[in-house]
Amino acid sequence: MQSLNSFCTPLRAVWTVNNEPTETLWWPVKESSKNSYKIVLFFIPGNPGLVEYYTRFLEDIYQTTESKLEIYGVSHLGHSVGHHSEIPNKVKKDEPYSLQEQIDHKIACFDELCANKPPNTHYILMGHSMGSYVCAEVLKARQTANIGRLIALFPTLREIALTPNGVAMTRLLSSIPLGLISNAASLASYIPSPIRQAITGLVTGQTEPCVRVTAHQLMNGSVVKNVIHMAVQEMETIKALDHDFYDSHVDKFIIYYSKNDQWAPEDHFEYMKEKFPKGIP
Repeated sequence: MQSLNSFCTPLRAVWTVNNEPTETLWWPVKESSKNSYKIVLFFIPGNPGLVEYYTRFLEDIYQTTESKLEIYGVSHLGHSVGHHSEIPNKVKKDEPYSLQEQIDHKIACFDELCANKPPNTHYILMGHSMGSYVCAEVLKARQTANIGRLIALFPTLREIALTPNGVAMTRLLSSIPLGLISNAASLASYIPSPIRQAITGLVTGQTEPCVRVTAHQLMNGSVVKNVIHMAVQEMETIKALDHDFYDSHVDKFIIYYSKNDQWAPEDHFEYMKEKFPKGIP
């Protein structure tokens, strides 16, 4: 029997959580540290929520950090297509998944991790964009768990509808019906794969491996419908910051902002720095 270290990372798996087949990337703990405590990094993507977009980023973390680290990254429900979405006897969901369903799913994923790891396991939550908001909701729901850090990458933690991209997205979605956008994505999926990938690269400016993910996983009517539905709910839900919660856990947060990110603009950084001057680094 080969050890897990013989396989190339990440390992791709279908993780069934609360009867939901979940697209998962897994970087197992290195062989040399299996008998000591683990550090588990649980990664939650933004929107679109395809964890495959983050493969190279998470691989770099895995290769450059200590051997005790184990990484799990999961896609949002309904945000990807593949063998996990074609499991026999799986009941098809007619309506897109809600933001709250996505949050509940990530809490359930975290609970599964905790149930199957030693009690002395340390946990790090990491999220990108709205995934940071979901991470905060996981921490809020599991405040007694052994979560040492929450790393928020260019996070949309508050007032997402008022950001430059939020304003533009709201205008776009109010003028173009959701069905039209999802139908266009469905039609695009019939274009031969090499041509579809080439066109996607020209339109988006993406390169490998992200252009392949967009062309072959995102360009699907059902996926696009779930992506846009969740975006609409983000605008409606992610509003005022829960200051009491952040005051209580400010020591666990590490937040990264960018001057060029229009979902998490510079004034969000200034706001957090003002409200938590001695806390969030």
